[in-house]
Amino acid sequence: MKPIYYCLLTTFCLLLISSDRLIAQIPGSLDSLENYVQSHSPTDTNYVNALLKMGNLTTRARANYDRADSLLRVAEKLAIKLSFDRGIYQANTFLGTNYYLSGRPQQTLDYLLKALAIAEAKKLSPRVLANAMTNLGTAYRNLNQHEKAIDISLRSLRMQEQYNIQPRNENTYNGVGLALKEARRPREAIGYFQQALALNQQLKAPYGIAITEQNIGRCYDDLNQYDKALAYYRTALKHARESESRLLQSDILVNTGLVLRELKRLDEAKRAIEQALAISIEQENKGAMATDYFNLGQVYEELNDYKLAELNMKKALALANELDDSKKIAIYTQGLADLYGGMKDFQQAYVFQLERNQHMDSTITVRTSAEVQRMMAKYETEKKEAQIKLLQQQAKLNRQENERTRFQTNVLIAGSVLLLLLGASVSAWLLNRSRLRRLEEAQRLRRQIAHDLHDEVGSTLSSISMLSGHTDALLSQNRPETAQKMVQKIYTDARQILESIDEIIWTINPGNDSLQRIALRLQEYAQPLMESKAIRFSFVIDPTLETAPMSMEVRRSLYLIGKEAINNLVKYSGATEATVRFERKDSKLQVVIEDNGQGFDLTQPRERTGQTSMKQRAEAMGGSLDVQSAPGQGTRLQLVVNP
Repeated sequence: MKPIYYCLLTTFCLLLISSDRLIAQIPGSLDSLENYVQSHSPTDTNYVNALLKMGNLTTRARANYDRADSLLRVAEKLAIKLSFDRGIYQANTFLGTNYYLSGRPQQTLDYLLKALAIAEAKKLSPRVLANAMTNLGTAYRNLNQHEKAIDISLRSLRMQEQYNIQPRNENTYNGVGLALKEARRPREAIGYFQQALALNQQLKAPYGIAITEQNIGRCYDDLNQYDKALAYYRTALKHARESESRLLQSDILVNTGLVLRELKRLDEAKRAIEQALAISIEQENKGAMATDYFNLGQVYEELNDYKLAELNMKKALALANELDDSKKIAIYTQGLADLYGGMKDFQQAYVFQLERNQHMDSTITVRTSAEVQRMMAKYETEKKEAQIKLLQQQAKLNRQENERTRFQTNVLIAGSVLLLLLGASVSAWLLNRSRLRRLEEAQRLRRQIAHDLHDEVGSTLSSISMLSGHTDALLSQNRPETAQKMVQKIYTDARQILESIDEIIWTINPGNDSLQRIALRLQEYAQPLMESKAIRFSFVIDPTLETAPMSMEVRRSLYLIGKEAINNLVKYSGATEATVRFERKDSKLQVVIEDNGQGFDLTQPRERTGQTSMKQRAEAMGGSLDVQSAPGQGTRLQLVVNP
């Protein structure tokens, strides 16, 4: 399971600069800053600078986000009172940094947008404006708004060139590099990171050097050049220790452990992750602790030390339950189920597999219940509005009837009777037609369910029945090893039946008749598979498509095509990054699944890829499926269909 990578938001653009004289008066360490704040009166900008620097160090060095938030808000209030424009700007920038590192991307964007607005309104220097744009680029990138990220970063670079700002802001180059990396152009990204590294080295900034070296290591990791990646992680860790940033040290250690695991240097990987875990415990960061325990458990599993693997994965699961993190709970229970399967403890594997399935079901149930409540509230509101409108119309009719003559009233009554008779006849015809249509739909649904149960469950149950009888015979013949293989096959078949029945039930549930439900189902299926192979995975859906209705037949075919493609990607691609996108193409739905893996030759016959089956399903629902791949260039699958 890959950790959350902490990218460089700021370095010198976030240092609190009032004047050289004032900076000289402000201490550099957290302890000395504490003493300074306690011994000075909050009456001048120097005091604001001290609070801001203290808040920044509390975020970066100790990861105490609540404490940092309090300090920065006090600093902002004092800066406003003193009309200290630069201090107001820096307070909002630091608050954005604090929210970024604590994993709240929308709040990060809000505060960094506010910081840029303040810099523009107060006409702060071009350097400050360029820095604010650079910071904003990081916020956009954190929300996967890559076009906005690259646009604002390039605007910052142009401003630095226009005003010949020296030295250049190294974080701007980091921002462009990260955007290129996320666009799967790691070789180009390395060039920008190298420029950022040179600037940080000139400034002798160990924190910035460490961040940039880690980014270069990550690019070589993407290129599967693990020895180069490891070399950069080693030097990054050295500079992170110089900067005294425990949070950054932990992140680099986890990256180091993961690349050592790729190199099959498992003992070294274990030591690196253990060091990261020690820092997470020291920082009391339960989310990071859970991730570290699970990664450590997976290393022990590869070392065939199943007891320690079990112990660490259970600790990870306990922390995930304590944090009520449904995503991690699903991943960790699946990891334990797989671990027990490898240990041939099929009873425990079955228990954790059921727990994982039940947890995912309960998560969907909570979301479904909330959606039902929302829809019911909307329905009740609309019903009341219709009743009020009907009463108003009736009152109007009554007034009109009182003003009309008896003759007109008789004519109206006669006409109404005729209309009612006609309406009754039409209603009866429509009702019969509706009943017939519902009956046909019910019959079609029954045939579909019977077909699915026969194809996907019946044959597997027959296999289990035969295997069970064969197992009894093997045990009576005193052949336990062969019998154990039969039991493992029964376990695998039973798990397959559970998944098949779950998919059938999900498919026929009318509450899932929307593209949003299909996307959610595919994402929940893909995420744990991707993380089990350490594949960095992103899932994007066009917001305009979320509520698009989808028939049962199209929904089922779309889900099965996506599932087959994701399975192929995880099993055969050898990828480090993968993306699933749901997009609108003209009036049609376009689903793109792509990876940066080893690819394959489309002209050569291949087994187990299921391409023929996927294309047949696509054609059956009136769509088209296109697969693009070449050796060493990854694979891109594009499905286009009417929603």
